Amino acid sequence: MRPSSPSLTSLDNSSALAAAKQRIRELTEALDRAHQAEQQVESLNRLRDENPNPIVRIGANLQQQFANAAARRLGLGMARAEQVHTQRQLRTGVQAALAQGAEHREVVIVGARIFDVCIVPFEQGSYANLYFSDVTEREAARQQLREHQEFMQQVLDTIPTVVFVRDTEQKLVFQNQAMLNLVEASPFAKPVPPTPESLAEVARYAAIDTQVRATGQEMAREESFTLADDSTSWFYTVKRPLRRSDGSVHVLGVSTDITDLKRAQQTLERSEKQYRDLMHYGQALIGTCDMQGTVLSVNPALAKLLREAPAAMPGMSVTAHMLPEDRDAFADYLTRIAASGEEEGVLRVVPRGTEELRYLLYHNFVVREPGQAPYIVSHAHDITERVLAGKEMKRAKLAAEAAVQARENFLANMSHEIRTPMNGVLGVANLLAKTPLTPEQQEYLRIIRSSGQHLLAVLNDVLDMAKITSGKLELSIASFNLCDSMQQAVQPLALQAQEKGIAFEGTPLRVSCPYPVVQGDAHRLNQILINLVSNAIKFTPTGGRVKVEGELLSETADTLTIQFRVTDTGMGMQPDVIARIFESFTQAYADTTRLFGGTGLGLSISRALVEQMNGSLTVESTPGQGSCFAFTLPLPKATLADATMATDVLDTGALHGVRVLLVEDNDINRMVASWTMQAWGVVVTEAESGPEGLEQFEQQEFDLVLMDIQMPGMSGLEAVALIRAHPEPARAHLPVLALTANAFRTDHLRYLAAGMDDCLAKPFEEAELYAKLVQLLTR
Repeated sequence: MRPSSPSLTSLDNSSALAAAKQRIRELTEALDRAHQAEQQVESLNRLRDENPNPIVRIGANLQQQFANAAARRLGLGMARAEQVHTQRQLRTGVQAALAQGAEHREVVIVGARIFDVCIVPFEQGSYANLYFSDVTEREAARQQLREHQEFMQQVLDTIPTVVFVRDTEQKLVFQNQAMLNLVEASPFAKPVPPTPESLAEVARYAAIDTQVRATGQEMAREESFTLADDSTSWFYTVKRPLRRSDGSVHVLGVSTDITDLKRAQQTLERSEKQYRDLMHYGQALIGTCDMQGTVLSVNPALAKLLREAPAAMPGMSVTAHMLPEDRDAFADYLTRIAASGEEEGVLRVVPRGTEELRYLLYHNFVVREPGQAPYIVSHAHDITERVLAGKEMKRAKLAAEAAVQARENFLANMSHEIRTPMNGVLGVANLLAKTPLTPEQQEYLRIIRSSGQHLLAVLNDVLDMAKITSGKLELSIASFNLCDSMQQAVQPLALQAQEKGIAFEGTPLRVSCPYPVVQGDAHRLNQILINLVSNAIKFTPTGGRVKVEGELLSETADTLTIQFRVTDTGMGMQPDVIARIFESFTQAYADTTRLFGGTGLGLSISRALVEQMNGSLTVESTPGQGSCFAFTLPLPKATLADATMATDVLDTGALHGVRVLLVEDNDINRMVASWTMQAWGVVVTEAESGPEGLEQFEQQEFDLVLMDIQMPGMSGLEAVALIRAHPEPARAHLPVLALTANAFRTDHLRYLAAGMDDCLAKPFEEAELYAKLVQLLTR
């Protein structure tokens, strides 16, 4: 081998040195890169540890390979049970991510914190990284948002207002509960097709929605909605455009149910129309005025009455149609009604252009409303006809009263003119009966007395009827034994029936009523029974039968209800006769008066008396078989001690030596009274006139005065007034018995008020005169 040359050797060494240097540089650069890489890895490790969010790596074997500081701190803060639960949840999520080869998310709750865990699988490394994001605040915000949305939905579902949103296809994209209820109650919820009316309503809704979307303006209107039961609901609906993020425009509708308001409004409108119709068509006179009397309004009826145009009357004074003499009092009326708030009365008005006087009955009220001036409402009626009729009625009443007074005066005069001579006839007959008479003379005397009594009965019937028709018949209430009183009344009639050949039967009241003591007018009760029994005897032929029955129907602690029946076998009556038998001056048949006598007043008087005693009088009759009259009366009970019975026994010794001044202008009546009293031992001083009687009164002392009422010159009332004015009290209070031919009770009361102590009607019975004299002297 040949040695290298120095130049070649030097060249080789230089190359080797250069290569070494190059290698050193490469190693140094590699070392720097490795150092940088290590720094980067350390930086990444620090980045993971410094990351505030937990990061965990779990291998395919479900074992944890890595956890950053945040993850380690999270684990240290967990309880053991919580750690176990979280590990199981995360491992399940890792298995799912590795199996699917895709990201998987889990929500992990650790204490009060919520984490959204993103699990990212790495198939090559056979592991998965778990990235924790703390979403506690976000979830809280979401929960709050959900609660707020739920609250708003609850509010919308609770309010009665209907809220809905419809899209461009008229589909509901939102509805609250009220809207849902409305839809369910609509015809569209039925399986049957909706009616044309319902379809027309929907078409109207769609047209309004289209208009709202087209104009972009809010629209409000009242809408009707027909329900499935064909009833109609009304809504006030406000619709607004609702622009969505996609550019579409929906319609928001808010509907308030105004059905009740609508019905009330319709009712109010009907009421207002009825009020207007009432004002316009009503015949009542209605108007208003202010508190100063200026007309505010009138209805057509009032304007028509006053002959004014309704539109022209506002602004007029109420006094414009009043009489001049009434206008001054109008100011006082305004003062009164302003204070009391109400006034009623009669207003006289004169229609325009006439002299006709109209009378208005008004009832006015003051209306006071907050925020407005008070005014007067007047409601009146035209009572002109009533007023005129009242005036005419008053005139007729005065004329009727004058006629009644004239009739009473006539009857009183007739009574006086008939009773005065009748007193003489019957009185002289009674005196004549006390003298020796032949049988023929006794028969003549019987005829005289019977005829006189008949004439007196006729007169009494006429007077009783006059009292009844004028309402002046009064009852004299006293306690008496009803059974005894009726028996005494019927006893003479029983003898009369026997004389006629009629069988007379009776059932006394005491059979059913052991204690018949009552309060009532015994005379009038006897009069009723006597009228009925007399008629029965009158219309029953010889051989017939008359039956009188008394019966107690019921009894209470205070009242006896009794019934008396009078049955006969007489001629009977037809139904048309029964219908009018109780009318005044009515007989059953045209020839009754000629055949049987009588005035036709007995039954009329009897029924009037029974009804005045709160009873009833009825009749049943069959032609050819007879009749049955019955009257029923409720009578108050009385005690036996209160009952008194009259007696016809004359104790002539009781009046022996009594001094009586007899003042009577009629010679016959004076003679009858004088001779009658003298038979009892009375010392009678006669006077033919009032002045003569007063002269006798002054000259001597008397025990009693028998004073006639109607005398020429000085009347009996004037004479007794002077007696009562005597200076000596004993003589001024001398008993005075009025002797009068006036049979009216009002006349008797007037005589008693004038100073008389008692009254005796002519013609009088001796027993009655005797009893009254004894009563006056022994009081």
